[in-house]
Amino acid sequence: MKFGIDMGHNCPPDTGALGIKKEDILTKEVGTLLIQKLTAAGHTVIDCTPKTASTVTDSLLQRANKANANNVNIFVSIHFNAFNSKVNGTEVFAISNASKGIAQSVLNEIVKLGFNNRGVKNTSLSVLRNTHMPAILVECCFCDSQTDMDIFDAEKMAEAIKDGLIGESKEDTVKADKERVLEITTSTLLKPSTDQSSDLPKESLIEIPPGKYSVLDARFEEHHYWVKWPDKTKGNRDTHFVFAGHCKIV
Repeated sequence: MKFGIDMGHNCPPDTGALGIKKEDILTKEVGTLLIQKLTAAGHTVIDCTPKTASTVTDSLLQRANKANANNVNIFVSIHFNAFNSKVNGTEVFAISNASKGIAQSVLNEIVKLGFNNRGVKNTSLSVLRNTHMPAILVECCFCDSQTDMDIFDAEKMAEAIKDGLIGESKEDTVKADKERVLEITTSTLLKPSTDQSSDLPKESLIEIPPGKYSVLDARFEEHHYWVKWPDKTKGNRDTHFVFAGHCKIV
């Protein structure tokens, strides 16, 4: 998979928030580590952070344009929040359905580190609006919050974001020691891979309505659940991928 990673701000006149720690420094620390971790996991990574810009608008458009020009599969913009030194926690922004599933996966991993869960938010930010692929903007935590800065560790944050993106957290694997239930929450498709539905043969896609379905095994892979059915009654295959944003394992 090809990722576009944007280390928020870091491009005068586009500079970040000032807090207990400076946002520009934090985004660069986390972004650099995230690029290293994704590369080590075998993925292609494009650094979408511009070096120079004439205006903040130009800086933002350069980030989206670089992701688009390189046809990345997922765009991730790294940021840190600041407000009044009293607010704390993590939130992730996304505007498309595909992006929201990715955002939730990343958010789930970050809050495991101890940060307050401020949720997935739908705001039409420039880098989300102008990218042509699933895109998320991660507000890792508040750089002006002592509570958050006491918890924050760049290595752990980068690892959590990486796990949320490619599903390598140990807790994401569902053991096959008992039958599981796949709950489809939104009408969706069963697919033979994690590729976009539009890129797969129509005959390989199987519509599945909301409901609860017994499965033998399941695991999280690249924003999808791989599930194993008890038989091959669905499409003459017993293994399928379903977008995690449209289902859950219970």
